[in-house]
Amino acid sequence: MSVKVKLGFVPSYRFFFSPWCAKMRDESLEALRSVEGVEVVVPEAAPEGEEPNPVMGTTRTGAVSGLDEGQGIGEYFRREGVDGVVLCPLDFGDERSASKIAEILDVPVLLYATKEPLAVDNASLARVSDSYCGNLSMASGLYRRDIPFHYAGIYFPDEEELLYEFETFAAAVAVVKSLKGARIGQVGVRPGTFETVAYDEVAMINKFQQNVIPVNLSDIVDQAKRYADDDAEVLAQVEDFRNSVTEVTVSEDYLVNEAKMELALTKFWNDNKLSAMAVQCWPSIQREMGISVCALYGRMTESEMLTACEVDIVGALSMMVNYYAGMGRIKPHFIDWTIQHRENENWLLAWHCGNAPVSLAADPEKTALRSRRDMVGTEEAMEQDAAAGLYQFQIKPGPVTFCRLAEYNDEWKMLIATGEIVASEEELAGTWSWVEVPDHAELYRILVEEGFIHHASMTHGDQVDVLLEVCKFLDIEPVVVA
Repeated sequence: MSVKVKLGFVPSYRFFFSPWCAKMRDESLEALRSVEGVEVVVPEAAPEGEEPNPVMGTTRTGAVSGLDEGQGIGEYFRREGVDGVVLCPLDFGDERSASKIAEILDVPVLLYATKEPLAVDNASLARVSDSYCGNLSMASGLYRRDIPFHYAGIYFPDEEELLYEFETFAAAVAVVKSLKGARIGQVGVRPGTFETVAYDEVAMINKFQQNVIPVNLSDIVDQAKRYADDDAEVLAQVEDFRNSVTEVTVSEDYLVNEAKMELALTKFWNDNKLSAMAVQCWPSIQREMGISVCALYGRMTESEMLTACEVDIVGALSMMVNYYAGMGRIKPHFIDWTIQHRENENWLLAWHCGNAPVSLAADPEKTALRSRRDMVGTEEAMEQDAAAGLYQFQIKPGPVTFCRLAEYNDEWKMLIATGEIVASEEELAGTWSWVEVPDHAELYRILVEEGFIHHASMTHGDQVDVLLEVCKFLDIEPVVVA
C-alpha cells in the first residue's frame, strides 16, 4: 500500500490577479504536485463564457479572493475530501477567504509566503507582490480562530526548501489522517503483570475519535482451527513463510499452525477494516496452538497490517505514527528498550522476541526462523514446540526515529527520539539492533521521568520535523530527544 493524501491548494490574492500572481500560482502548484503520494485539489478558472461556481471548484481566476469564493471553495474541498490545506498569499492575499476555508475544513494547514521580485522600474517604483506583508494578515486570521497551522517560510516556488516543507507537511497530514477515526484491533488480554500497557479507550475516543475492536483470543484460535491442514490457503501460507527467510529450523507442524493463525488474524483485520492491531502473545497461544507468534507479527506488519506485541494498544498507535510519517515506504519495528551496552554508554539494544518484518534485515542471507530454546539453530527441530516461531536477524544500519505515544489524565504526549543503528558482528536472539543515541543518560532519564514505558516503535529515517507538525496539529505535547 502506498500512502496517499489529498491536499487542497488555496492561491490567495487581494483585488487584482496580476501576471505575477498567475506565475506564483502555477509554479507553486507544479512544486506541490511533484510530491510523491500527494493529490492536489485546486480551484480552476471558469471556462470562458461560463459563470464561476466556487462550490463546483471554479472561480474567476483559478485563485481565491473574497468571502463568497472562500465559502464556496471550502465546501468544494470538503466534498472532495481534502486531508490538508496549503495557503499561499500570491500578493497581499485575502485573509478572510483563506481563514474561512480553513475554518470549514478543520484539517491541518500549511502557510507560506512567496518572495518579492524586483520593484517595478517606472515612476511609481511599486512593489510587485506584498506577500511578505499579507502573510501576516493570513496568519493572524488563523490565529484568532484558534486554527493550528504550520508556517513554512518565505520562498520562490522552485526552491528545494519549499519542496521539503511540502513533503514534510504531506507526511504529517498522512499521520493525522490515519489516527483520526482509526479502528484498532485488540486480540486477547494483556499479560497479567503488564499494567504498563493499560490504556484509556475513552481518551482515544475523545482525542482521535477512534474505536477499539476487541475479540477473545479463543475466538481467533477457534477460527484458526477451522482450517484443514491441507487447505489451499494454509499450504500457500506455509510455502510463503518458508520462503521468507534463508534458514528454517522449526518443524512442519509449526508452519501449518502459524499459517492457520495468520489466516484467522487476517480475517479479523479485513472483516473489521482495522488500522492497527495489538495481540496477546503469551501464555495462552502457546497452550492453545502450540506455537509462538513473534514472527507472525513481523509478517503481518510486512503486509501493512501493523501489529504490536503484548496487547499494547497505544504501542500500535505509535507504530501507525512511524509508518504513515514515512508515507508507507518502510515498515516500523515494534521494539523493547532492552539494555544499555556494556562498553559503549550511548548504545542501547532495540530488540524484541523476533517480530520485525524481514524487509528490515541487515543481511537477507542471514535471516532465520527459530525456536526460542535454540536461537543458534544447531539442535534438531522438535514437533509441538511451543517455543518455535521467532525471526532471528539483525536490523539494517542507518538513522532511525523512535516514537512512543503516552496518555495520562486525558493529556497526550509523544516521545520523539533519534539514533543510528550500528552494525555489529554479534549474534543475538530475536530481531535486534544496537542503536547509538546522542545522550543515552538523557534519553533514559526522560523515559523514566515522563512515564514512557518499555515499548516503542522504531523506523528508519529522520522523522523529527514530521512528528513535530503532527503534535502541533493534534495538540500533543512533543518530548524531543534528538
